[in-house]
Amino acid sequence: MTFLRLAALAAAIATTSVASADTIAPSAEALAVARELFAVTFERAGAELNAKAVEHTWPSLEKALRAGNPGIDAAALSELRREFERIRLHKLQDLVKETPAIYARHLSQEDMQNIMAFYRTPAGTRLIKEVPGIVTEIFAVALPGMPAVVAETHQEFLELARQRGYLK
Repeated sequence: MTFLRLAALAAAIATTSVASADTIAPSAEALAVARELFAVTFERAGAELNAKAVEHTWPSLEKALRAGNPGIDAAALSELRREFERIRLHKLQDLVKETPAIYARHLSQEDMQNIMAFYRTPAGTRLIKEVPGIVTEIFAVALPGMPAVVAETHQEFLELARQRGYLK
């Protein structure tokens, strides 16, 4: 379970258009604070989430590498794993590069500074460290059930609309 799945879930949930307030360009100062907030949050948790995703994905890649090159040694595999993790993290960072602008549109500079202050406390530092594991566990439970939730929600809603005479 990865940050990419989180992003996909968020995209699936976001079915309405972006609010008009979100179209206002944030100030340069707000963007600077937002970039700092992003560094405090994603740069820490993102690297850990990426490492967990690589840990999950690597066995199948290693198997394919061994199948294609039975003589590949442990040192080469270790180097390739580091490269895979580096490439994946770079792609993930590129995917979420607009996050600071999103923060700046939704949060005030004071809010972002207060959030960063929290993340620099022992509890905030612990939360950042634990978020990847927490998210992984939550998605392990939630993601398999999402197709059923979507289907059942639509079915229940359509039945309600029929009962109220809006559909036949």
